[in-house]
Amino acid sequence: MTEQSDRFPGWDWDDPDGLATRLDAFSAQVATCDALEAHPGGLPHDHADFRELGLTGIEFAAFRTAHPQGLGTDLAALCTSPGGGPQATAEPGTLYRVDGDRWFTRLDVSEPLPFADASVDWVYAEHLIEHVTMPVAVGWLREARRVLRPGGVLRLTTPDLARYLVGYATGDGFLAKHRRRLTTLGFGPPMPARPAFLVNQIFRHYGHQWIYDLDELRHVLTLAGFAPERIRPCAYRQGARADVADLDTAFRTDETIYVEADR
Repeated sequence: MTEQSDRFPGWDWDDPDGLATRLDAFSAQVATCDALEAHPGGLPHDHADFRELGLTGIEFAAFRTAHPQGLGTDLAALCTSPGGGPQATAEPGTLYRVDGDRWFTRLDVSEPLPFADASVDWVYAEHLIEHVTMPVAVGWLREARRVLRPGGVLRLTTPDLARYLVGYATGDGFLAKHRRRLTTLGFGPPMPARPAFLVNQIFRHYGHQWIYDLDELRHVLTLAGFAPERIRPCAYRQGARADVADLDTAFRTDETIYVEADR
């Protein structure tokens, strides 16, 4: 306990609002790269612009997308690592080359996307939608649908409310396993083991605003204009496009629901 207190002085898991500033500092630490070069041609606008850059889709909440043909975006500013020469910071409205092999631009999902209709073949977002209010989520999903080409696919992943509540109600071990996983990430000392806390943390920590199950995802996707029959649950790294489904990260599979919707 003393070692944990020394590493995380003043940390109080029971005060999520007080921990928000620590989360912001943690996010700033990981939003770094070695090289950040502004592209003189500006942001791509339409499908032809995306193709000219070798881009087929957009990954939201990604400083450096793993997709070689993806445009990574995030609200936070990506910066070059301190100590590597003059520090560069990504500014909104500019397209950047990250470490020489990926594209990035800063975008606010609460604002209209700066792209033409039918610009991209896919949109991907891992654990983003829970960080915004429902009206913002619906507006962003409506914009994602607008920029998708006919037949394009949107893939969403987010914490599954049903998984948490089943774990709480049945004591099936999910909450304890989830707690151990989060501890290995090193963001703060080990969480309390209380089941009620472990359910509450998914609502009150990390800047979360709304937690979804499959029906709730269907609801917001339908409000955004996706046809109900084109919305489907998927499994980890399984979906309409293997290259997009492969963006799923392994360390979140215990809590995640995967959903796709076709344009």
